[in-house]
Amino acid sequence: MADRFLRNKDLIDQKNLEELTIIGAGGVGSALILSAAIMGFKKIHVWDFDVLEEHNLSTTMYPSSYLGESKTEAAKAMVKYFGCDTQIIEHDRFGYMDSLTPCTMMAPDNMEVRKMVYMNWIRTPNRKVLVDGRMGALSMDIHTVDALHDSYMSNWKPSRDIPDLPCTAKHTIFTANIIAGIMLSQIFNVLHQRSYYSYIWKSLAPYMTKEYGKINPLIKENNSDKETETQTSVSESESSSIVWSSKSR
Repeated sequence: MADRFLRNKDLIDQKNLEELTIIGAGGVGSALILSAAIMGFKKIHVWDFDVLEEHNLSTTMYPSSYLGESKTEAAKAMVKYFGCDTQIIEHDRFGYMDSLTPCTMMAPDNMEVRKMVYMNWIRTPNRKVLVDGRMGALSMDIHTVDALHDSYMSNWKPSRDIPDLPCTAKHTIFTANIIAGIMLSQIFNVLHQRSYYSYIWKSLAPYMTKEYGKINPLIKENNSDKETETQTSVSESESSSIVWSSKSR
């Protein structure tokens, strides 16, 4: 398919899209896997130990024909169905991440797995970018670090310190798809040495200003209906990051 990437060939350099790791193949992960494959990544490592259950069908991209199968297997079938040439490499255990790829994205179910992924990623040779997507049913925040600018642990807290929502009010397919798209754009920006936001918080409900049960510290009271983002820029000439102060837009 010579024209597969015709519509973005002057924007996305396919040579940059070699290998990617995605931790968690649930709602956000399923959208990440499919979008990254369609975008053109050649190889995607998918880490998840769960199986596809009926209650997952309203919050993931997977077909019902894979009920009872592993989510990693469902992800491989989904990518194949869309005719992508991407190689999906399945991993069904979180505990053996001896080496992650330089580009890693994660959307697991708890903060402890996130910390474990991060601690493994910082030991990865030639690491480039780590993107962590966290979501509620109507809100999301994305944390991005690169090899030179990394404040990840300052934004981490244990799961016990995060108020838990009822299982029937945790997830929506539209929020999962939106956060997946933003996360993938973060990878695109870093790989193409473009400016990117190191922290993004968004709400799909205008009244919502809380993060993990507390007022978002980056949102001013008189500007609570605006999204708040911290901007980082990657210099094309020096390949180094320049961090600007927080701002609302």
